[in-house]
Amino acid sequence: MSTHDAKRFAQIDQDNPEVWLLFVRFTQELIGRGFRHHSAYAVMHRVRWETMARLDDDSEYKISNGWIPYYARKYHRLYPHHEGFFICRTAQADNP
Repeated sequence: MSTHDAKRFAQIDQDNPEVWLLFVRFTQELIGRGFRHHSAYAVMHRVRWETMARLDDDSEYKISNGWIPYYARKYHRLYPHHEGFFICRTAQADNP
């Protein structure tokens, strides 16, 4: 993983704050319901559903699967008391 990819994620994350807010909200809902582990991909699929339902028909808004590990790791970093909620295999996102 190059520094370039980490910078690209940072820019995408900055440009689309609603994705992060929904990712956190849906993750916290799962934790609140008693889940000890869950899939970051499942959470992001729900984010996609919610954002697509709100967008105009002309929108080209997409969330690449390649960024999901970055969101999971960001969640663990910012919410360390939930470290391990997402099972993270070694990925390119581990090498910023």
